[in-house]
Amino acid sequence: MLLIVIVVVIVLVFAGESGKTPKNPTPTSSGVHSTGGAHPPAADVSITSCDVDSAISSPHAKLEIVNHSSKPSDYVIGVEFVDAKGTRVAEGTATQNHVAPGEKVEDTAEGFTQASGRVTCKVTSVDRFSSVG
Repeated sequence: MLLIVIVVVIVLVFAGESGKTPKNPTPTSSGVHSTGGAHPPAADVSITSCDVDSAISSPHAKLEIVNHSSKPSDYVIGVEFVDAKGTRVAEGTATQNHVAPGEKVEDTAEGFTQASGRVTCKVTSVDRFSSVG
C-alpha cells in the first residue's frame, strides 16, 4: 500500500514540475542526487539516528528535514542500510508533503528486509518538488 502511495505522489509531483528544475537529477559530491538550485535538496536532510529494531529486526533511519527553499515543498528521500561487511542489506524511503519554507520535520525511513547486528545508514537520494495545491 505504501508503495502505491509513493508512486502516486511521484507521478503527481512530476506532473506539477516547473520548467526551471532539471529533469534529470545530478549526483553531488556525496553521491546524493540533487535537482540543483541555490539551495540543493541534499542540504535539507540529515540522519539523526540509525538502528535496527530489536523486536522485528528492521533497520530504520530517523531523518530531520529542513526546507531551505523559498516555497512549500514535497520530499522523497532514499536511504540504504549497510552491514558491517559493507553489504547493502536493505533500502528505505521517506516522504514528506507540504513542508513550509524554514519548517523542520522528522521522519523515518525503514528497511523492509530483516537485518541483524549494526548497520550504517546513508541518504542515497533527495528529491524536492514544489508542493502542488
